[in-house]
Amino acid sequence: MLALSVLAPASASAGDRWAFRAPAARPTDGPVDNINAYKAPEAPYSPACSLHFCVHWVAKGADAPKLTDANGVSDGDGVPDFVERVQGVAEHVHSIENDTLGWREPKSDGRQGGGSGKTDIYLAQIGGELFGYAAPDRGQATQAHRLPRHLHGYLVVDDDYDRSEFPGGTQLGNLKVTIAHEYNHILQFSYDAYQDSWFVEATAVWMEDQVYDGLNDYWRYVRRWTRSYQVPMTVNAIKEYGSAVWNQWLAHRYGRQLIRDAWDRAVETQPGGFSVSAYGSAIDAVGGSSFGRDFARFSRDLAEWRTTTVFPEARAFRDVSRQGSLPVDGSSLRRRLSHTTSQLLRVHVDGGRAVVVRAIAPPETEVGLALVGRVGTERNGDVVSKLRFKPGGGTMSVRLARPGRFDRITAVLINADTSVHGYNAGLFDWNYLRDAVPFVVSARAVR
Repeated sequence: MLALSVLAPASASAGDRWAFRAPAARPTDGPVDNINAYKAPEAPYSPACSLHFCVHWVAKGADAPKLTDANGVSDGDGVPDFVERVQGVAEHVHSIENDTLGWREPKSDGRQGGGSGKTDIYLAQIGGELFGYAAPDRGQATQAHRLPRHLHGYLVVDDDYDRSEFPGGTQLGNLKVTIAHEYNHILQFSYDAYQDSWFVEATAVWMEDQVYDGLNDYWRYVRRWTRSYQVPMTVNAIKEYGSAVWNQWLAHRYGRQLIRDAWDRAVETQPGGFSVSAYGSAIDAVGGSSFGRDFARFSRDLAEWRTTTVFPEARAFRDVSRQGSLPVDGSSLRRRLSHTTSQLLRVHVDGGRAVVVRAIAPPETEVGLALVGRVGTERNGDVVSKLRFKPGGGTMSVRLARPGRFDRITAVLINADTSVHGYNAGLFDWNYLRDAVPFVVSARAVR
């Protein structure tokens, strides 16, 4: 399974900034089979190298940045201000991702690009389609004609982030989140270039917020994510960008190093390239839990995530939508859930000693059932919950006492199963075995 050969969905590459690229020629590699090749030679002072990066640009043509060098008189370096700004942003990103968060230094590209083994950043006119991209270098295949798991690569970012092409933010803000995101892909190449696209993109979007917490560009992905309850979290589709909230949940529970640890373990987990296993290995090592059990806990916490008890920035998020109501007269509802999805059902109870929810799911399926009560408002309330997780399926029951005290009660059905049988190269995804799983759920009020 070769995740890096998968481009992001068309809707993502056209309107959502990112694309995760297959091995590709650099802009300086010439026009043969290279749609992003520079049409002009590099500028006389290109590349300009800082401690960890070399920035490349041209001085004429569509790919040229503004050549203004306001401090050129004082420093005499002939390097445009925008190039120096890119260097400064990139070094800050490195200081957080590598130094503060402890991610491994990227694999060296030897004498390619700047000729010093540093990460190369190319400025190009890519606005309107992409904000930036990361790509592994060509020529890294072995004699067996297979790409190794650890690769080096380069970045391409826009040459000016002009507001006419990028109306959604400032030039500097767009540059910051692009480099934070795309440089994380460069680090990912070094750990394991064969991982699932959802793991790749959810991590890179999460990293944007670690480097530039105040920009919060990822919020727009989360808005779409909350409406995609029927789409599995592990699918290679547009939902994967908003799945940064899964990494937020893990980081809140275990610490930010858990995400790095998942990448560090990825190349050793089986089956190769199955990102669920990478997460599962890291979760087990630090918390003695599992991917499925923690997905059930995560799904429970989504029901009232705007209280910020678990998701610190969720006050700005959209409330996760309910998929109907569950009557408390003992009558049954039937729902079907695909793997790594959940459904939220509103439970209306006006009083009594307790409310009890019961669900039945097929055997040999990792499933969960939660009952979540909120006292107070969405943003300032207190949450009480009960969760039942069953790795083998069957009957589950949860109970909340004194339901009349709650302003909202939600039942959460959870299909946490990630069983697979091989990889489907045509779909660029694994063959998951527990989709459209039937649940029978009922509730009753205890008077």
